[in-house]
Amino acid sequence: MTSTIQRAGLLACSLLLSGCLGSGSEQAITNPRTVAPNEARHNVFNAGNFTPLPAATPAPAELQAIRERILGPNAMDPDEVKFWWVGVSSFIVSMKGHLFLMDAWEIVGLHANYVPIGREELAAIRPEAIFIGHGHFDHAADAGYVAGLSNALVIGGSTVCDIARERAANEGIAATFPCLNLGDQATPGVGSTQAIQVWEDLPAVHVVQHTHSSAEPTDLLSGGMPLVYIPDVLTFPTYLNTSVAEALRFVGTLQDDGGVGQPGGGTWAYHFRVDDFSWFWHDSTGTMKAGNADSEAIATAIQNLPECVDVQLNAIVGFGLITSAYRDALAYVAMAKPKVALPTHHDAWTPGIGGGAAAYENSWLNAVGKLPQPPVVDYLRDPVDYMKPRSYKINDPRWAGGC
Repeated sequence: MTSTIQRAGLLACSLLLSGCLGSGSEQAITNPRTVAPNEARHNVFNAGNFTPLPAATPAPAELQAIRERILGPNAMDPDEVKFWWVGVSSFIVSMKGHLFLMDAWEIVGLHANYVPIGREELAAIRPEAIFIGHGHFDHAADAGYVAGLSNALVIGGSTVCDIARERAANEGIAATFPCLNLGDQATPGVGSTQAIQVWEDLPAVHVVQHTHSSAEPTDLLSGGMPLVYIPDVLTFPTYLNTSVAEALRFVGTLQDDGGVGQPGGGTWAYHFRVDDFSWFWHDSTGTMKAGNADSEAIATAIQNLPECVDVQLNAIVGFGLITSAYRDALAYVAMAKPKVALPTHHDAWTPGIGGGAAAYENSWLNAVGKLPQPPVVDYLRDPVDYMKPRSYKINDPRWAGGC
């Protein structure tokens, strides 16, 4: 195990160096107005014709009461950015008076009530927007339900909007919510970056197109090793789902946006900034190895983000674990250079693939500790850290001073 982790760390560092030394001329920032210029679907926009959401205003008393009941007091404190983990890579986020979601899926299927809130509560807090990393079910299956009830703006690849609207319509919910189309698997292209003004009163959000995790069998021929871990199996009988309706709903989403393959709607990472504080979120980690064109394009994009990364919310579990352990996840952290890192997508969301946070904790902490500039790791553990807010003062001195 130790040699596997050390090898993964060395590969991450090697890729980091090759990305720094390689030419970035082919990964220039994409003009967002080139994305889907002829969008014709009703209430679907691209970055070139999207009107930013309005500046933050106080919520009506009834909505404020609902948010405080679900999220706790001072949830909308404008001096802090707050994150509430709601399973896999999904988060509720409060930032400068705005409330929004990163991904939208209630863990269902074999589970029942594993996370202390469900999609009904996600809709009840009325998020302004839902940022989708990619369209697989464990990230986007409830985007249509939540957006249909809250009229939230759905931001993601083209297919994400279509599937979300179909899901909403099938449940008898309004399917006319707005969508911001980022592109698809081929457009604008892996390694491109779009700067999108999502809100009137906040800096642009930088959206990096990267790739979904994947197993690379050839890695096994060049020294790659699978990650060996003991998965959590007690969670599933402990929180056993007996609802036939929920089980059927889960099964009906398994093939969303390409099933286990690369999502047709693309894979997207998001970089946010407010005053001195910036954060970077991605719900998958693509293949990252030297000599691979997509890997090098992603490396260039992450290294060329316009601001430092103070906090990274980073997926650490993906199909790459089968052939190259933590190589890919480590590379994303090594190149973002966050001050604080919160690993995600490692909870017991499905048997086998989602091993539960305890299954990865020691090996991940050991691997991150070997990086050239290791971050402070705030290791999220399921289920105790679900809905336990992580709060960051926007103008905390530790964010000042550059990278």
